Amino acid sequence: MLFLFYLKLDYAAWATIPIILLFIQFSFSKNFTFPQKSVLAVTAITLFYSYSYILYGKSLNYVILAYWTAIILLIVIRYIKLMYLFLGVIIVFVLVTNYYDFFGFDYGNKQNFESDIYNPLFYFMVIMISLYLIILLVARTTAVTLIINDLKSKNNELNESRAELKKLQINKESFFAIMSHEIRTPLNAIKGISDILKSNIQSEEDQNLLELMDYSTNHLLALVNNILDFTKLNDGVFTLQYSEFNIQKSLHSLFKMNERLAIEKGLVFKIETTDNLPNFVYGDKNRINQIVLNLLNNAIEYTKKGSVTMKIGGEYAANNKNEYLLQVIIEDTGKGIDKTLAEKLFQKYATSNASKNSVGLGLTISKGLIDLMKGKISFESEVKVGTTFYLTFPLPVVLKKEKDVEDVEKDFENTNLKMLLVDDNKINLLVLQKQIVNKLKKCELTIAYNGLEALNLIKENQYDIILMDVIMPVMDGIEATTHIRALTDSVKNKIPIIALTANVGEKELNACLNAGMNDFVTKPFEINALLKIMSRELQSTNVI
Repeated sequence: MLFLFYLKLDYAAWATIPIILLFIQFSFSKNFTFPQKSVLAVTAITLFYSYSYILYGKSLNYVILAYWTAIILLIVIRYIKLMYLFLGVIIVFVLVTNYYDFFGFDYGNKQNFESDIYNPLFYFMVIMISLYLIILLVARTTAVTLIINDLKSKNNELNESRAELKKLQINKESFFAIMSHEIRTPLNAIKGISDILKSNIQSEEDQNLLELMDYSTNHLLALVNNILDFTKLNDGVFTLQYSEFNIQKSLHSLFKMNERLAIEKGLVFKIETTDNLPNFVYGDKNRINQIVLNLLNNAIEYTKKGSVTMKIGGEYAANNKNEYLLQVIIEDTGKGIDKTLAEKLFQKYATSNASKNSVGLGLTISKGLIDLMKGKISFESEVKVGTTFYLTFPLPVVLKKEKDVEDVEKDFENTNLKMLLVDDNKINLLVLQKQIVNKLKKCELTIAYNGLEALNLIKENQYDIILMDVIMPVMDGIEATTHIRALTDSVKNKIPIIALTANVGEKELNACLNAGMNDFVTKPFEINALLKIMSRELQSTNVI
C-alpha cells in the first residue's frame, strides 16, 4: 500500500485496504476452510487487478502478470471448473475493456499511462506476486501440517478404538464360552439321565415323558446354540461339523419331539416321506435338525387351528448321482406372514407381533446356516391362510455307512476295558459312569477329578482309553494331555484320549486336537456317538 502511494498510484493504493482487511480476517477467523479462503482471496485480488488494469495498464504483459497467480492458485487447490470460469471472465473483461477503450476514464494520471508508471508497476507486481506466493506457501505448509497432525490424532484414536474393540471381542468370546460351558454342563447331566432312564423303563407313558424331557433339553440347547451361532455368523468364524447320519431317522425324531405339543393344541400333525431317500448321508446333522426344528416350532406356535405338515423328499443331483438334494417342506394353516414382515423375514430380530417369546434370531441363523451348506430356503405365505417353507440341502450320499449302535456294542463284548474318566463335576461323572456301565458290561472304570490326579494315575497304572474333561481346577485337560504325550513310556504316551467338552468354539476344539487328544465330543452328547468314537480309536490301537 505504501509502495503504491510512493509510486503516486493513489487509487490502487486505497484499493488495497479491503484486501489487507480480508487477509487479516483470514488470519484470525476459523469459520472458513483453506479452499474457501483461497477462492475468496482469488476473487478479491482478481477484482483489484481488474481495477488497476483499467486505471493504469494497457499492456498484454501486464494482463498476464496480473492474472496468472489467481489462475495458478485455483489449479493448486484443484478448483478446475472455477479456474475455467475465472479465465473466461478475465478474457471477456480484457477484450471488452480494450474494445471499448475504457482507458479513456483513466483517473490514475493519464500522462504516465504506459510510460513512467509501467516499470514501477511491473516491479510492484513482481513484489506483490512474490509475497503472495510466499503467503500461499506458508499457508499451504501450515494447512498440510494441520492436516498431518489431524491425521495423526485420528490415527491414534483409531488405534485406541481398535484396541478397545479387540478387547471387547475377547471379552465377548470369553463370556459366550463361559456361558456355553456353564449351560451345557448341567444339560449334559439331564440328557444323560434321560438316556439311562429310557434304557431301563418299559412303560409307554414314562417313555413319552422322557421324550418330552429330551425335547425340552434339545430346545434349550437350540436356544443356546442360536445365541452362539448368531455371534459366530456375524463374526464370520462359523464352521460346520460333518458326520454320517440317517436322514429319515433324524428328521422323524424331530417330528416325534413336536407331536405331543401339536396334538395338545388340537392340530392335525402329519409327516410324509418319499421312497427314494438314501439311508445315510454326510452333513452337519445337528445344524439341519436345528433349522427344521425352528421351522416346526414356528409352524406350531403360529397355527391356532388346522394342520401342520412336514414333507421329506428330494432327488439325486442330475450331474452327480452321489449327491442327494434333500428337500424338507413345512406347511401350516396358521396366521400367515404379512407383506411388510415377509420383506425382512430373514433379517435379525424380525418377528411377528403376535409372538411374545421369540428372540427373533431363529430364521436369521437358519438362513446363515443354509447359505454355509450351499442350500436354499424360500417360502410362500398368505395372511389368514397359512405358510409353506421350502428347504433344500445338497448332501453327499454315504455308500458304506458307519457301524450301527448294536455293532459298536458288540465290539466291546469280549473286551475287559480299562477306562479313566476325568471330570471335576461329580454329577456328570455319576451320569457318565451309569451310561457306560449300561452299554458296556465288561469295563473297569477309574475316576479322577482333575488333570493332575489323572496324570499321577496314568504313571502308576495302565489304561486302554481316557475320557477327559477340558476345563478343570488344579490342571486342565489340555495341560494334562500335553504331559501325557510327553511321557517316556511309549505305550502310555499313545493312550487314546477323547475330550468331553462343553466348549464348542472352533478355537477351543482345535486346542484339544493340537494338545494331542485323539477326538472330542461336545456336551450334551449322545452316549452312542461317544461309543462310536471310542470303538474307532480302540481299534486303531488293537485293543478291540
